[in-house]
This record gives sequence, C-alpha cells and structure tokens, in this order.
Amino acid sequence: MNATRKNNGFTIIEMLVAVAIVAMLLATVAVALHGSLVSYRENEKIAETVQVARVVLNRLVSEVRTADAVEYGPQRVTIIPPVNSEHVTEIEYELNGGVLYYRRVVMGTEESQAFISSDENVQVESFNVTRETDVDGEGVTYTTSLTVQLILRSGANIFPLTASACPRRNQEY
Repeated sequence: MNATRKNNGFTIIEMLVAVAIVAMLLATVAVALHGSLVSYRENEKIAETVQVARVVLNRLVSEVRTADAVEYGPQRVTIIPPVNSEHVTEIEYELNGGVLYYRRVVMGTEESQAFISSDENVQVESFNVTRETDVDGEGVTYTTSLTVQLILRSGANIFPLTASACPRRNQEY
C-alpha cells in the first residue's frame, strides 16, 4: 500500500509571497489616496481664497458705485462715501506685503482688517487699479469708471479676478 500525502495548505514561502503582494497593493492604494487628499485640501483652500476675493471685489464695487469720490494709487484705492453713510468718512483697500487690507475711518477712528493674506498655498500677486476720468462743467476732474484686478497665484496656476464700477455722482442717498 502506497500512502500518499495530500497537501491541503500553503507553504510558508507561498504565504510570504501572498503577503508581500497584498502589502505592495495596499501601499500603492495608500499613496494614491494620500495624493488625492493632499490635492483635495489644496483645491479647497484655493477655492475658498478665490471666493473670498470675489466677495471682496463685489464689496469694493458696491462701495465705488455709491461713492462721492474715488482716489487711487499703486495697489490702493480710497473711496470717499456719501456724507450720510453711517459716519464713515473714508474706505481704503490696499495691498501691502502680500496682504490685502480693508481700512475705514468711522467717526475719526480707523478700523483695519486683513481681507486676503498670502500663505503657502495661495499668494496675492497684485492688486491693480485703473480708472477713467472726465472733467465736469466746473473744471473738476472726476472718476467715470474704476477697474480693479486682483491676481492670486497657487503654484503654477494664476487666478486673475477683475471688477469694474462707475461711481453714481450727484445722487441722493
């Protein structure tokens, strides 16, 4: 009688090879998942910053439309609101050191806050203001339209945001 042995299990070498293959597959999946999560966080930060920039530009445009006067300089715009505008005598947007500041003077006291700051994900590249002017019948030069361009950078991506407004002069508020 010939007794033959049946092998019903795996050898240690077969188990080690199987474990090594599963470990490589899990490592590949983990690397892909990590890359996706990092990309998601960066895109979320960029989208949040761009949305804040849009809100800032919409606010600026709204304030320009109701302004009595608008002055501008390099990377700065100053808005003189109507006289009866909640005791606010001046509003200013200025890019300084990679930070877009919002300042306003209320009853002689200046309030300031940073609207958009550069960080490791998004940098504020520039805040450019251009305007068109005209001269009224009394020889006074005034702003007919104002265009603001805010440029944000994230890595190799550039996000230019532009807004325009025309001050509504001589209206009652």
